[in-house]
Amino acid sequence: MERVFLDANVLVSAALKPESQLGTLWARADVRLLASPYVLAEARRNCAAPEFAVQLEALIAPLVVLPTEPADFAIEGDPGLPDKDRPILLAAIVAGSDWLLTGDMRHFGGCLGTRVHGVQIALPDEFLRRLQA
Repeated sequence: MERVFLDANVLVSAALKPESQLGTLWARADVRLLASPYVLAEARRNCAAPEFAVQLEALIAPLVVLPTEPADFAIEGDPGLPDKDRPILLAAIVAGSDWLLTGDMRHFGGCLGTRVHGVQIALPDEFLRRLQA
């Protein structure tokens, strides 16, 4: 089973477009979806409109969520993420994720397609194509 950590923007995208291909991740038995309290707080801030907040909470319900945020630690091959994005990668590592899915091209763009501490960083579309292959 693939352990897949979701960035907040992935959750928000799935909430805004529940019929999208991204939404199929929640129905897959071969994928365990993970997040952290930090990610959930960011997603909730960015998806506060009532009509989307209900959908977001439905997507959050089945996630495996870390009980707390991990302490900062040195990352071998550190991609140099901004301080606001570093907790996302740290949580993905601590959660034992195989994948970190993000749509954040601005901050994660330089490390897409790389593996950091065993976590493959990818766009959701790339991961979905891999599952279909």
